Amino acid sequence: MNFGSSTYTGGRQPPLTSYVKSFYGGSNGSLWTFTTYTDPSGGRQQVLTPSNNKSSVYIVKDLIVGGSINNPSDAKLKKNVEDLPLKLSDKLMDLNPKQYTYIADEEQKLHYGLIAQDVEVLFPNLVSEITTTTSNEENGEEIINTIKTINYLELVPVLLLKIQDMQKQIDDIKLLVTK
Repeated sequence: MNFGSSTYTGGRQPPLTSYVKSFYGGSNGSLWTFTTYTDPSGGRQQVLTPSNNKSSVYIVKDLIVGGSINNPSDAKLKKNVEDLPLKLSDKLMDLNPKQYTYIADEEQKLHYGLIAQDVEVLFPNLVSEITTTTSNEENGEEIINTIKTINYLELVPVLLLKIQDMQKQIDDIKLLVTK
């Protein structure tokens, strides 16, 4: 992949945070890089990334995407590829789905999901910690928070494995019943 000719850096946010309230151009810190890549076939891709490629982006409200969200999954990008062990999917039965509202959500919108601390016990590689900063409303002091996150997308292959196993069991039972 070659870098295209146009690179834009800009955007401002509080220091020491990956909290994004809005994106707008500016020269007060280069927190975002907008780059045009040219692929080997001559196609062009425009990419917006944090300038520090070790940073995460934390979006407080809904993220609405008009297109698709795609993760790189090409075989040529991977190594140590192995089938998931079936016993991994058995751990799914120990997860406890919840409904909840977020403390800071003024609308108190109801959500469905899992608690990161519970998932971490069973699937530690699906849980990460991120650090965010906020300002104290009373005195303006910076508050540093560490929170746990769940990579729900990587739970999908484990769910698929469990569904496949359950379907095989159903098919085996059907064969027994029809005999």
